[in-house]
Amino acid sequence: MKNALNRPWLILGAGALVIGGVVLGQNLKPGPSIFGNNSPIQLRPAGLNTGVDISNLKALDSTYSALAEAASQAAVFITTETSTKSDSDVMSQLQGAKSGSGFVYRSDGWIVTNDHVVAGYDKVKVVLADGRELTGKVTRANDPQLDLAVVKVDEKDLPTLGVADSSKVRVGQMAMAIGAPFGLEDTVTIGHVSAIGRPGLIPDATTGQVRAYSGLIQTDASINPGNSGGPLIDVNGDVIGVNSAINSPNGTNAGIGFAIPANVVKVVADELITTGKFDRGLLGINPRDLKPYEKKKLSMSGGAYSLSVQKDSAAGKAGIKEGDIVTAIDNVPIGGEIDLRVAMYRHSPNQSVNVTYVRGGQTKTVTVKLDAPQPEPATRSNGSRTPFGNDPNGFFDRMPRQNDDNGAPSTPSTKPKLGVMVQQVDPTARKQYNLPEDAKGVVVATVNDGSFASKVNILAGDVITEINGKPVATVADLTEAMSGVNWGDQVTIKFVRFKNGGRSSYSVTVPFNQ
Repeated sequence: MKNALNRPWLILGAGALVIGGVVLGQNLKPGPSIFGNNSPIQLRPAGLNTGVDISNLKALDSTYSALAEAASQAAVFITTETSTKSDSDVMSQLQGAKSGSGFVYRSDGWIVTNDHVVAGYDKVKVVLADGRELTGKVTRANDPQLDLAVVKVDEKDLPTLGVADSSKVRVGQMAMAIGAPFGLEDTVTIGHVSAIGRPGLIPDATTGQVRAYSGLIQTDASINPGNSGGPLIDVNGDVIGVNSAINSPNGTNAGIGFAIPANVVKVVADELITTGKFDRGLLGINPRDLKPYEKKKLSMSGGAYSLSVQKDSAAGKAGIKEGDIVTAIDNVPIGGEIDLRVAMYRHSPNQSVNVTYVRGGQTKTVTVKLDAPQPEPATRSNGSRTPFGNDPNGFFDRMPRQNDDNGAPSTPSTKPKLGVMVQQVDPTARKQYNLPEDAKGVVVATVNDGSFASKVNILAGDVITEINGKPVATVADLTEAMSGVNWGDQVTIKFVRFKNGGRSSYSVTVPFNQ
């Protein structure tokens, strides 16, 4: 495999030490005027004699340029403009082309991108860095937890990017994003890793359902619509993540972008390439990382803390309980939430694994036969904006703000929104939210602070069943019911809360005001 990078940037670390003092306290003499002695416009000298040694700064500048030039050779632009739609997919109902980014994962023509870039299309157009335009065949993970897909083009000896161990990514390290924001190919932006381990629930514009992300790498390298699927790389030119979402008040870069970690990318891409499909085992645990004080108190270096365990899940049947800390799967150490999820990605449904966990200071190991996630129902949509914040452009780049579901304040000048993200009540949702078999409607995934839903005490896990006398059986029903609501209208919302094996029904009638 031919790698696009010859790693000419190993001196990067020292180069940043002199940046702060380069232009301070200078007393510069004006250069010769190009319009005569009376013109205030002056040419600056080709080199400034500041008395400061800028050799490290020049080396840093050269390093960034070399890194960008080399890594860009493996980046690609992807568009559905001349592609073939899949009649069986919900995206086939959308009008207009989409575009995004990707990178060459294998030299024999395998390319990694986001699923939301290519969803609904069997073939897409791939533009390589050297200008070649090729037809690529799409293979999708088709899993709401995994916004990843691969595209195969009929070429060999393509320049590639290596894939880093994302468990070693640290806050503060340099990061470079490569892609085609707004269709502007070969765009490079530079920043750093600003946080790690970010979770995210983002509404899919095509279905009105929610994609769940885990362990996202946060960066301030500029990411915009069209960057999706492109690589986020480190100083070695290796991919640490796939750029997928942003947090923004207006849909464009606000300095907070998110990338799917490389360890997830690698296991998903390898299986898609090898088998043409992707499946994963389901343990039935809702995990989180151990907090620093917990590690210190428990004298543990890591582990995945079980926030909840579904009673009828594989873990529940094996005796694993809420509060247990999973430390290994088949003797492979689990450092945190993302390690546990990657372990499930590596194992198939009905496969038996040994789960090691800590309870009350005692280490236990049980054999667990993994379940299979239930398939998501295909929900038709016309791609228009909905009360819970879908993106009308068909992009999936935008992470909702904490206090609003669509990136813009809900005011009397806009259509009212409940301020929730929802998903269809199906077998997967029933397991995730511990809902009984007879639960019907849409289940609330998140409630935005300060939203109308929060003011009437709707909580995550509640099932909305009716709005203004109109039954809500599907996400589309909720969209339709809310479309007729205006500011100041009396609104009656019925929802059910399932807790500790019981259920409580609520009916709230209030004016729809801020």
